[in-house]
Amino acid sequence: MTEGSGVRRVLVALSVLCVLAFGPGLPGLAAQDVPPEPSGLVGDAAVADPAQEGPITPGGAFARSLVLPGWGHLAVGAPTRGAFYITAQAATGWMLWKSASRRRTALRFRRTELRSVEEEIRRRGILDPDSVRFLAEGNERVERWDELVERREDQVEDWAALGLFLVFLGATDAFVSAHLADFPEPLSLEVFPRMGGGGWEVGLRIPFGPQRLP
Repeated sequence: MTEGSGVRRVLVALSVLCVLAFGPGLPGLAAQDVPPEPSGLVGDAAVADPAQEGPITPGGAFARSLVLPGWGHLAVGAPTRGAFYITAQAATGWMLWKSASRRRTALRFRRTELRSVEEEIRRRGILDPDSVRFLAEGNERVERWDELVERREDQVEDWAALGLFLVFLGATDAFVSAHLADFPEPLSLEVFPRMGGGGWEVGLRIPFGPQRLP
């Protein structure tokens, strides 16, 4: 097993763990996407009460981030984290495309070199197709291109594994962010100088009562 394949196995395994750990929350998406019951009728049209629309569920945030990077974070009010995953996954996608393009170029040059070597072998009087192919495949010039193609394929697989890992990492982060969005405001400690001088005052703010949803 090469070092690159080991890294890919780790990234894919982490992605699977994300799904196994947070996938059970996905049924919440169906419950979250059910439209609210109409609160009243105006003529023949039903009017939905916006107050009945609850916050997005963790499962809904998870599924949204799987579909589109950053969507789940934007839905739970975490645009900065969403922007990070959008940028990271876009950069990974670009590098994946670039590596795939380099692999195609290496394959094209390898085929050109192989045909050139086969023609040289035929000029030496060896005409059997199997023999020509065997000798050409073992040629040093062709083997150098084989090594380059293999490196390019490893790069493509590495970027693909990283992209898959980032997708599930972003979805997991959106899942957690949706849970934390319902947490109450934390305690705050304030230190300020006493009026008139002569010391400092310390204030502790403790929120209580029902939390007001935005």
